[in-house]
Amino acid sequence: MLLLFPILSGCNNNNPQGRVSVRGEVTLNGQPLAQGNVLFSSLPGATPLVTTGAPIKNGTFSLSAEHGLLPDQEYSVQFSSVEEIPGTRTETDDPMESKVKTRNVIPPKYGTESKETITATKKLPNVFKFDLTSDAGK
Repeated sequence: MLLLFPILSGCNNNNPQGRVSVRGEVTLNGQPLAQGNVLFSSLPGATPLVTTGAPIKNGTFSLSAEHGLLPDQEYSVQFSSVEEIPGTRTETDDPMESKVKTRNVIPPKYGTESKETITATKKLPNVFKFDLTSDAGK
């Protein structure tokens, strides 16, 4: 019976690829980013390909090892943070028809055009700091 324990305990491995946890801080123009998302994607040619992300709240994000990054693989990093454009909300009697215009406060150079990259390692902690600047903040 004792011989079966290692075999059975291995069946519940929630991290078979050996991913590592990742956490970090994100500022925009020197202030913690109130809310948003960070997306990590393997660079072309990497195997296996990994794409994962996390919400950003009060300038911080965290990924558990189960949803984290493969060590020693380079990842592109993209950010987004959507906010309501003041004065654009239109209310109707039906809340499903109410509308609001939004905008991404993160410049494209950190979003769809991002050149930011990171590499996580097996040695923990994997903590990254990103200091973003808007065009207006320069």
